[in-house]
Amino acid sequence: MSTSLERFYGVIPAGGVGSRLWPLSRADAPKFLHDLTGSGRTLLRGTWERLAPLAGPDRVMVVTGRAHRAAVEAQIPELADRNIVLEAAPRDSTVAIGLAAAILLRREPDVIIGSFAADHVIGDEATFRAAVEQAVAAADAGYIATIGIQPTEPAIGFGYIECADAASIEGAPDALLVSSFVEKPDADTAARYLADGKHLWNAGMFIVRADLLLEQIGAFDAQLRAQLEELAAAWDDPATRGPAVDRLWPALRRIAIDYAVAEPAAAEGALR
Repeated sequence: MSTSLERFYGVIPAGGVGSRLWPLSRADAPKFLHDLTGSGRTLLRGTWERLAPLAGPDRVMVVTGRAHRAAVEAQIPELADRNIVLEAAPRDSTVAIGLAAAILLRREPDVIIGSFAADHVIGDEATFRAAVEQAVAAADAGYIATIGIQPTEPAIGFGYIECADAASIEGAPDALLVSSFVEKPDADTAARYLADGKHLWNAGMFIVRADLLLEQIGAFDAQLRAQLEELAAAWDDPATRGPAVDRLWPALRRIAIDYAVAEPAAAEGALR
């Protein structure tokens, strides 16, 4: 029987129009395609290099816009053609991650996926790896896992995760239950979160069994789940993919995964 980490597949949503760092970052050259740290590698390449040793270089999928395909492939020449998913138009994170999950679930019924933004900067990669390994164990136990960051200041530019009791999951000794997700707070609220020690910054990383993710999307919006599964059924055959995208993509609902999955799961006690 394969271990949970052997069933892990990394997913990198690489979207956006570059508005926050304009004019350096633009629609045709968003933030993830720049070297913003002076490391000699773009943020996208850095994300790939963190995930490939965990999942294996043939088990990392990138979801990006059609306009970015050449740049993504230039940055990651190791990326398998079947593991680049091109969005016809931006539809936010639920579609990007949900479609990846639906495609991978058809290829591998017991797959565990982890979604990691293409533009993160992570210095302590050993700690990151350990956190992902625990998150995969939590996902294997039937939970949706997210990785929080210990806050160092009362920042108002991040969402926050309110933590509760220890989760008591084998293989994930540091896992905590999640009480709620909190939108970007005002300064006084952020200061209170920092002082109470119960809140982490929300990094937007989610690790979950693909089948459970689609169940959660379906509970929120049954039509969206059906559309994603129909796209996935056509995806690996070029003859059927184009017509399915043309027919289904314009109607896909735009919504962030925090609203469609994370917040409802936290309310149900299914998030770690």
